[in-house]
Amino acid sequence: MDKILIVDDQENNRLVIEDILRKQPSSIRSVCSGKEALETVKEWVPDVMLIDHMMPELSGIETTRLLKEQPRFAHLPILIVTAKNDRQTLREAFDAGAVDYILKPVEKTTLLARINSAIRTKKAFDQVQKLSQNLLQQKQELLDFTHMVSHDLKSPVFGAASLFNLFLYRLQEDYPEIRNDPGMHELLDRIPGSFNKMLTFIDTLLNYAMAGKIIGDMQTVSLGKILQTVIEQFEQEQQQGIVKFRLPSKWPKVQCDVLKMSQVWQNLISNSIKYRGKLNQVEIKIGTRVSGNWCECWIEDNGNGIPTSGGEKIFKPFIRLDDSKQGSGIGLATVARILEAHNGIIRLDPRYQNGARFYMRWPHNSIIK
Repeated sequence: MDKILIVDDQENNRLVIEDILRKQPSSIRSVCSGKEALETVKEWVPDVMLIDHMMPELSGIETTRLLKEQPRFAHLPILIVTAKNDRQTLREAFDAGAVDYILKPVEKTTLLARINSAIRTKKAFDQVQKLSQNLLQQKQELLDFTHMVSHDLKSPVFGAASLFNLFLYRLQEDYPEIRNDPGMHELLDRIPGSFNKMLTFIDTLLNYAMAGKIIGDMQTVSLGKILQTVIEQFEQEQQQGIVKFRLPSKWPKVQCDVLKMSQVWQNLISNSIKYRGKLNQVEIKIGTRVSGNWCECWIEDNGNGIPTSGGEKIFKPFIRLDDSKQGSGIGLATVARILEAHNGIIRLDPRYQNGARFYMRWPHNSIIK
């Protein structure tokens, strides 16, 4: 049964509306002021509210605004009942959060039609919200399952790798002629590499499963300090002339999970190096700025670039546009999930033609100027 709350300081007006609404199955309550309405909804939440525009103390528009400031009433349909049919009044009503209005004198057909429309809209929204919550729950359950499976796989693989190392040691000690046989030597040397690839892949799965959770402390830190730490991990590539960095002179301070944000930059830099093509040295340029409510960052390189057909697909897990390169296809998907957990986004710039450019941004409340 639909619940309807009528708010009007005039008893005659309340009785007229109640009389019309009694002709359809509903639970009706009436109060005589905006203040009383605010108290009533604490214990009895209606499916729709009819609020008179002109009331003493709190007007209908002021009451609507106070209700909409509370998250639990953000989607509660409120209809303003008014004798005024001017644009200014209607604009103020809609700005306050009303979804519709009813002109006085109240006409039966119009009243019923607009109330039923508001209730249908709310029920449809509630269904969509419930479906969305179910999908989020299923997604989280899937991620938890991925994390559990990856974690459970890692232990036996690591154990097998340790046993194999012990086997190699005993083989060298007891049967050196077998260990030193050229054919057997090559075969045995391949096995540790296979174990390492399996462990790396499992670690990648674990990182992706946990990427959407900010599990560390949110810290205020210079973005430059994060990049400095990450770039130090590519010291060997720099010494070999494989990569060259061009960095800005100033960095903003941001609030983030430092480990997760470090992983973002590590994955992006590794991606540029891996797909540098035939270049002996790839040049990676990083930029940042604070713009309005956003901290914006970009990273660009002069490598092979990414086909425009790749588009948003590259941020999906297990997507690889170049099968000739080794990898899990999870790196950029992990980056996207980490930024999403920080209320941020990442996009591929389709206009950049000299390689690949990724654009990222964080919301203002993560920026410490």
